[in-house]
Amino acid sequence: MAIPGLHLTQIGGGDFLLEPSKSLNIRDQAGLIESITARLMQAHASRLYYDLSSLALIDPLYYAWLDTLARSAQTVNVRMICVNMQPTAAFALSKFIHKMPAFETALNI
Repeated sequence: MAIPGLHLTQIGGGDFLLEPSKSLNIRDQAGLIESITARLMQAHASRLYYDLSSLALIDPLYYAWLDTLARSAQTVNVRMICVNMQPTAAFALSKFIHKMPAFETALNI
């Protein structure tokens, strides 16, 4: 299943790696989330690793996208873990985040 702007790969067991491309359009959140959660449910996924290595900054709009995706993943019993966050993105995120996000973070997979 191809999802525009994303590369979703099963990396073992119930683990998936989601790699966004520069062409990702998060304004179509409903369609993206529906496609991603359908694929995760189909494969009986347990974890979704979201690779942030290509993202130099996280703004409030992108944070909302990550949080919404993580909450949607939780509804199908999938934990979302953001990995490879650049220091600049982490610093920007820390400036406007006010509550615990629905996703976890880790240095890498």
